[in-house]
Amino acid sequence: KKMGVIPQKKIVKLPPFRVALNSLSELESKKLWQQGMIKEYHSEITGIIRKYYEDRFNFRALEMTSAEVLDSLADKDNSNNVVEITRDFLNNADLVKFAKFKPIPTINEDMMKQAYEIVNMTKVEEEVKVETVEVNNV
Repeated sequence: KKMGVIPQKKIVKLPPFRVALNSLSELESKKLWQQGMIKEYHSEITGIIRKYYEDRFNFRALEMTSAEVLDSLADKDNSNNVVEITRDFLNNADLVKFAKFKPIPTINEDMMKQAYEIVNMTKVEEEVKVETVEVNNV
């Protein structure tokens, strides 16, 4: 066996708010609801916010009902404003996803505005973390 340097790879880990903002921007550029893919749009946008809540507040938002997310959020964040915006946001998405509600275009636009507002109101400026991991060349 050769003795030598173990190859390493640096992984840049972005803070949760950066990941969420990047994902929202990417979703916006897809223009799903403008193409009639309204349910997919609402599923993706709520998935982004739920993932953000998981990473930011450390609760399993992706596996919770909307009511459970709101309860957990109320325990973690002292701002009633964030809870209210999230309630409106999740209620609109649930109507589209589960009740076959067809929202007017302004509701779809408001969903994106609310998503950005949720992230910006709850973000914590963190340093970008760089992790070094060993790479196995198997």
